[in-house]
Amino acid sequence: MKQNAKAEIINSFKQLLNKKSIDKITVKEICEHCNVNRQTFYNHFTDIMDVFKFIFFKEVSMEIAQNRTFETWTGGFLATMKYLKKNSKMILHIYKSSYWTEANNYFTNLTNRLLYDVIEECVEKMEVKLKDKDQNFIVNFYRHVFNGLMIDWVSEGMEEEPEIILKKLLMIITGSIHRCVDNFVKEEIRK
Repeated sequence: MKQNAKAEIINSFKQLLNKKSIDKITVKEICEHCNVNRQTFYNHFTDIMDVFKFIFFKEVSMEIAQNRTFETWTGGFLATMKYLKKNSKMILHIYKSSYWTEANNYFTNLTNRLLYDVIEECVEKMEVKLKDKDQNFIVNFYRHVFNGLMIDWVSEGMEEEPEIILKKLLMIITGSIHRCVDNFVKEEIRK
């Protein structure tokens, strides 16, 4: 077994995904491309989507994880968009595939975790209590905003620069998370 087999599998997958849809990539093709056997592939990954998730987690999630506070979320948003643009061929080949639903679910779960951290920090800083259902509502709202912007941007070919999108987003939502939490807390007090 090759010593760097996992890295070679990942590199082969990325090279193939830059050329064609993920629907047209097979485990056999990846193995032939990087000269490893199928068992070596399955020693590292369960299937094609597992390779994508590993790459996405390793290359994007680590960067985002460093920017998951209320003060730094913009860095995570920008890092994600820059990654998508830099890897636009791969991303479009996934977006236009039968794997899109699974990839979108993975991205949604990641976004939820990050937004919960941001909202939790905001609640702590404001020294207020927020009901779980209200926190879920706020997280869902912002997840739809962020993911919706990114999905629309991907579907339109990722032409607009990420910094421009972030600037527009900030014009709309600056201060809104604090206002959201504050309004939910005030509404609870009135009941």
